[in-house]
Amino acid sequence: MDRREQGRVRGRLAASQRGTTLRREMNAAFRWLADLYPTTRCLDIPALLRAYDRERLACEPDYHHFPELRGLIDRHIGEREGFRAESGADETAVAFHFSWDYFVGRRINAGHAAYWETLPLQKQCTNIFFPEGAEGVTIADNRDVSMLAVLRKKMMTWHPAPVPARHPVAFRQGIVSNGVPLDEEPVCSFPCNPFELMPPEAYADIRVAIEFMSRYREFWGPYNMIWCDRKRRAVAVEKTNCRVAFRFPMAAGAVCVTACAYLDQELDAFKQKCLRKVMKAKRESQRNNMDWQFDQGSRLRYQRLMDLTHREAARPGGATLWGAFDIVADEAVPFPARICLAGQKVMPDQPGREQHVNWTVSQHAGVITGPRRRWLCRAIRDTAHPRAVTSWKPRLVLGEGVRMRREWQADISAERCELAGKEGISQS
Repeated sequence: MDRREQGRVRGRLAASQRGTTLRREMNAAFRWLADLYPTTRCLDIPALLRAYDRERLACEPDYHHFPELRGLIDRHIGEREGFRAESGADETAVAFHFSWDYFVGRRINAGHAAYWETLPLQKQCTNIFFPEGAEGVTIADNRDVSMLAVLRKKMMTWHPAPVPARHPVAFRQGIVSNGVPLDEEPVCSFPCNPFELMPPEAYADIRVAIEFMSRYREFWGPYNMIWCDRKRRAVAVEKTNCRVAFRFPMAAGAVCVTACAYLDQELDAFKQKCLRKVMKAKRESQRNNMDWQFDQGSRLRYQRLMDLTHREAARPGGATLWGAFDIVADEAVPFPARICLAGQKVMPDQPGREQHVNWTVSQHAGVITGPRRRWLCRAIRDTAHPRAVTSWKPRLVLGEGVRMRREWQADISAERCELAGKEGISQS
């Protein structure tokens, strides 16, 4: 099977998985774009999107620098052919499926100031990775989002599925939102997912992954991530559209990331420069600019997360499950530096500016390797009348084939947590 036909197979599969919601999703996305970027309202977005998808296919990469992309154009063309044949979608809908995220993040965001204060905020999630935990590889996670009605049914029963008996430590150990307003636009927009192209040795050696993904830095992101190779050597990744920075472990191999800020000095300086352009475009100052205020708070939070992670990783004997859980449940300092969110406003002194606020709707920590695999987790189960996630008792979810231990039963008896039943278990 040649690459064109491989692409058609992939395209037909993508269309069948997408179902019949494409047109509705596309129309909703067009409305969302007009609200977020008001200066686009006078533009013919469908026409620009179609042109951008054609531009991506026509943008021939430098094959000397990116030899892995040679021949991929046939697959991309085939994917669009297969998607169109299976779904009956027109050119606009096909372009939406394949290029919408890049069109918004690269083309629109590079030239138009966003008004996030009018929409649900960017997610402020958090991930922590302890490769040398006291009981095995230990991780922790917060999902911080606006309290939307679509969450209500899911949060009533949410907790992560039991850790499988054979649980490989994945290369990507965490991903959280990030981005720069009025960011740079990449030189080459050719369709490419570098994670699909990474050589096998990159998964065995984090340094190979760093070299490869640095070379392809204009083709992925923006977000913050945690990567981990097969020897459990981890790195924190901070990414804009075209720039990338890597932060290596502080103590015992531990790394952490949270959303919407950069601790790398060069990336942060670049973002501050872009924020000044945003304030000029909006005719605002630091005092009343949502983007600047949000960034300042996120950086405080990120630094506190680093400090808490470093302290836990340096614990004699290694990071513990409850220690990791306590980090993502942190409320010991005032907002915005605290890790766990409960509907606080970025600009409380300016009523009416923020249409939505973020909540930590779920959090969990887990031992994901060895005979003591288990989760501690909790979620806001009544999102119609939300209260802080820390007011809900943590649930203990035993790993697959793991039996209850005396010390865990003691935690349950002391009402420190409760045992989760099999009913209501769902994937995170």
